[in-house]
Amino acid sequence: MLHAMCEFISIMFSVILSAIAIKLADDYLDQDMDKSEKNFATALGKGGMLYGMLSMALAASLNTSISMSLFLASYIIGMFHDLKNHFPSRLNGFQESVLIFIVGIFLLGWKMIFFSIFFVISIQLIDDYIDDFRDELIGHRNWAHHLGRVECFLLFLLTLLISWLINEEIFPAVFLGAVVSYSIILYYQKGRL
Repeated sequence: MLHAMCEFISIMFSVILSAIAIKLADDYLDQDMDKSEKNFATALGKGGMLYGMLSMALAASLNTSISMSLFLASYIIGMFHDLKNHFPSRLNGFQESVLIFIVGIFLLGWKMIFFSIFFVISIQLIDDYIDDFRDELIGHRNWAHHLGRVECFLLFLLTLLISWLINEEIFPAVFLGAVVSYSIILYYQKGRL
């Protein structure tokens, strides 16, 4: 019982730290688009990327497979915004996504990568659902705008359910960690905006 509780807590905190690292990286990359908003990258300045690396290292020390699979899944999903753009690797977004997907399966197994991809998609969808009106005001069209609010929410539920079915053992701790980290980020942003 004690071992199961310790594992639950380590997974939850690994997810929280991974979410912070992913948010810091995302804000760093989106600084040009977020000029009108205060985000983590703006608040932390040059230290933001260093804190992101520290957060990811701590997350990996708590649970390597979960933290790395969530990070890789976020990278794969993020590349889908730039499918045709070429990066320093000389690959386009689609090619980088496929390469990271294959590496992720090789290193972490198909179950963990698919769980993380569906879980990250669900987080992206609910985030777009929540931010639909704000994003529309600044001219950014997100999934809720493209699909419709109801359809976006239903797809969120579907992808969340699929991730649960893929790996029901870790789902509760990952879900709770995501809720806590998302609440912290929303609280921070409301206080800073």
